[in-house]
Amino acid sequence: MARELLLADTRGTSKGELESLYQRGETAFAAQSYGEAASYLQTILSTNPRYAKAMNLLGRIYHHQQKLDLAESQYRKALEIEPHFTEARYNLAIAYFDQGNYKEAERLLEEVTTKEHNTEYEYNLGLTYQRLNKPDKAVEAFDRSIKLDPKNAVAVYSLGRLYQERNDLDHCIEEYKQAIAINPEFADAHNNLGVAYGAQGKYEESIAEFQLALKENPNLPQAQQNLGFAQAHTSLGITYFKQGDYDKAFEEYKRALTIDPGYADAHYNLGLLYQEQGQLQTAVAHYQAAIKLDPKNAKPHNNLGVAFAKLGKTDLAEAEYRQALKLNPSYKEAQQNLDSLLQSQGRNK
Repeated sequence: MARELLLADTRGTSKGELESLYQRGETAFAAQSYGEAASYLQTILSTNPRYAKAMNLLGRIYHHQQKLDLAESQYRKALEIEPHFTEARYNLAIAYFDQGNYKEAERLLEEVTTKEHNTEYEYNLGLTYQRLNKPDKAVEAFDRSIKLDPKNAVAVYSLGRLYQERNDLDHCIEEYKQAIAINPEFADAHNNLGVAYGAQGKYEESIAEFQLALKENPNLPQAQQNLGFAQAHTSLGITYFKQGDYDKAFEEYKRALTIDPGYADAHYNLGLLYQEQGQLQTAVAHYQAAIKLDPKNAKPHNNLGVAFAKLGKTDLAEAEYRQALKLNPSYKEAQQNLDSLLQSQGRNK
């Protein structure tokens, strides 16, 4: 009833009273009381339909509720009223990003970063460049974000990931270490540092980082925590596998699947382990599970083809090699496997 009375009594509300209502809305939003916050903002807009700040904050509420179309609509209305409203422009860019419209997100983020030097704006511009496959621009944006806030561990970590994708292990290790120095509980940074050490053959350092990644971090939401743990167990298993310690590798893969039964990488690596031990039918089952969970990954198709070939199922093997090459035309191992299979049958490509 109190909210109904508030709505009914606002026709003569002064600018100061509207601002007071807006502050209450902000406080409720910060407390994640989105329904209460929305009621204050809708009250404001029923009195002053051109109150751009209220539209922007209402958009943020919809955004948090994953109602992206409604959020986009509110941000647009705010910008129609105040075309130079930088925060609304930034929020609209993030709505586009979350909708997968990276070109529009890029355009708007480039606009806001030219008007305001903000570490968060630069960081999200870097992420957008990554999605658009513009790694050089992404590096520049992350660098700017870090210069604006040297304690931005996520930006430092993201820069490390870019270097890792380029196989620049020395630089990526440096960035991951810096991210961990800023935030020692940064599980993903520990995990990726372990992967980088493993790529350098530094298995003891690699294992130590994976174990650090697996320490409980109560500040992470449970879903993120579980995903990170599944990844770290799988990465630790890969390291044990490279060392020839198959029992420990098996234990880590199984732990990963206990945490996240739908983790495709764990199924794929279990397939490799079973294949190495000659248990081909079991390997096939795990490759097929990995493909079902991550159908765009060429690697399990290729290795499923290898397992089928060893089982004498050459037609199935050929189909898997071709599917791997369809997904990744430059996949040399799959091409070599297909060529070898066709040659053994006296056939051409």
